[in-house]
Amino acid sequence: MTPSATPTPAPPSPSHTWALWLLVMVLFSAVVALVVIMLKERSGSGLTDAVLSGGTAFGSTMIICLGTVAAVRELRRSR
Repeated sequence: MTPSATPTPAPPSPSHTWALWLLVMVLFSAVVALVVIMLKERSGSGLTDAVLSGGTAFGSTMIICLGTVAAVRELRRSR
């Protein structure tokens, strides 16, 4: 058999993969924050209260996402 003429592509470096996951986590957290802001605004709260709640939702979602990534890394490392 002859070797294939096209080389196999190298897997992406861990830094690029981490950057993509971080981007996904930030975008997901931003969506959650925007939904919270819209819900608070529709419920009759003031804009200031809605934005503060949205910021809290963003921070909480980022903490949960980062904690999940750390837990998955530890579970994979323990194998």
